Amino acid sequence: MYHFNHQAQAGVWFLSEVDMRVGRTLMVTSALAGLVACSGPQVNYDYDVKADFAAYKTFDWRPAPGKGAAKGGVFDNAIMDSRMQRAVVAKLEAKGFHQAAGAEPDFLVTAYPIRQGEKSHQVHLGMGFGLGPVGLGVGAPVGDRHADALGSIVLEVQDARSRAVVWRATAVKVLQASDNPAESEDAVKDAVAGMLKRFPPGK
Repeated sequence: MYHFNHQAQAGVWFLSEVDMRVGRTLMVTSALAGLVACSGPQVNYDYDVKADFAAYKTFDWRPAPGKGAAKGGVFDNAIMDSRMQRAVVAKLEAKGFHQAAGAEPDFLVTAYPIRQGEKSHQVHLGMGFGLGPVGLGVGAPVGDRHADALGSIVLEVQDARSRAVVWRATAVKVLQASDNPAESEDAVKDAVAGMLKRFPPGK
C-alpha cells in the first residue's frame, strides 16, 4: 500500500512540474505574441528637410502614375487603389488636414503597392512520443509548397506648386495575397496609420 501511495505522489509531483512548465511556456508565448501585435508595420521614411510642412493645410489625391504589373503585381488593381485612397484621405482628415474642393491644394498625396518577395507555406505532419522528461518527435512535409506574394505600400507627398516629392514612406511587406477583402482592408488601414504617424515631420 505504501508503495502505491509513493508512486501516486510521484505522479502528482511530475504532473505539477509539467503543468508549471507548460504554464510558463504559454505565458512567454502570449507575451511575445502581444509584442508582435503591438509593434505595428515596419515603416521607412524620407523627406526634404527644406520643405515647409507647417504651411501645408489642404491636400488632394493624385492618382499614381502607371506602374506596370512588375511593381504591384497581384496588388496593383483598381480595388486596391480605392482602398488605399480611402485610408489615406480618412487618416489625413483625422490629423486636421482638409481635402481641397475645387481649389488649389497645398500638397498632393498618392499611394501605390510594390511587390516585394514571397512567403512560402507547406503543411507538415508530425508525431511524437516521450517517457518522463525525454521525448522524440518526427515530422515530414505533406503536399505541395505554396508561395504567397508579399507587397509593400509606398506613400508620397508632393508639393502642389513645385511638383517635387517632399515626403515619402514605405510600409514594408504589409500586403499578402488574400481572398478575404476585410483582411486586406485592415492591412491597408494599419499600414497607412503607421506611415502617417510621422507626418508631418516633427509632429
